[in-house]
Amino acid sequence: MKIYKTTDYDKFTLLFGNRNVEPSDVKGMIRSMNKVDLPIPIIVKRDKNGNLVVIDGQHRLAAAKELGKPIFYIIIDSDIGLSEVRTVNQAQRGWKLYQYLTSFIAEEIMAKNTRGPYHTFKWFKEKYDLPYQVCFDLLSKKPMYTRSTTRAFKDGRFSIKNLSQAIREADFIVSLKEYTVVYSSRSFITALLIAMRDDRFNVTHFMRQLKRPMCKHMLTERKTTELYMDLINEIFNYRVRDDKKIFFHAYKKTNGAYIK
Repeated sequence: MKIYKTTDYDKFTLLFGNRNVEPSDVKGMIRSMNKVDLPIPIIVKRDKNGNLVVIDGQHRLAAAKELGKPIFYIIIDSDIGLSEVRTVNQAQRGWKLYQYLTSFIAEEIMAKNTRGPYHTFKWFKEKYDLPYQVCFDLLSKKPMYTRSTTRAFKDGRFSIKNLSQAIREADFIVSLKEYTVVYSSRSFITALLIAMRDDRFNVTHFMRQLKRPMCKHMLTERKTTELYMDLINEIFNYRVRDDKKIFFHAYKKTNGAYIK
């Protein structure tokens, strides 16, 4: 296989939907190339218009351009797409969740599906600014922190079960920002969702309790979901008659996921 060499950096284009070029990674590559500049080729393919599309090595290309050094490259004939690129890059250096999100959004754009689950997830994540795992749980209605949910997201199989319910739950969660800084804590949200998905939980009553100075004072940081559940029970039952008190519990499945 022939290895080519050039300083015409503009002849290359990046694969749409591949992870973004990270400035910190480019700086690291520049430091490495300044110490030892091995002629490691990047891998490219020709698209239907004859353009050279970078399959692997976009950070090396950016670093070479910054340094004004020649870039070596190999042209392959294989019709490699985003799925294969994600697999190769994951083996070399794991993708972050936002990079998977960007990549699958690109696939939805190419499929002219701008109402797809990854577009919806992006809108939901930006609107509520909650952790990825919390958004997984709200949108997919699966137990939080299970590997299967994260794997499905990374594999392009993420699905949304009930967007309307997810919006209602997220609206309630972020409304607690007025009362406590722990409103976005994953452990707190896990406990809260377990309670909320119990038919006995009354949102109006809970919010009324939070307006009490004593209850608002209680809502401080805890270390675990179980401790947050104890706190929710304490607030929910504050000054409630013993025969009217309701208690919620954080039970786990055998795989460690909480049951909601």
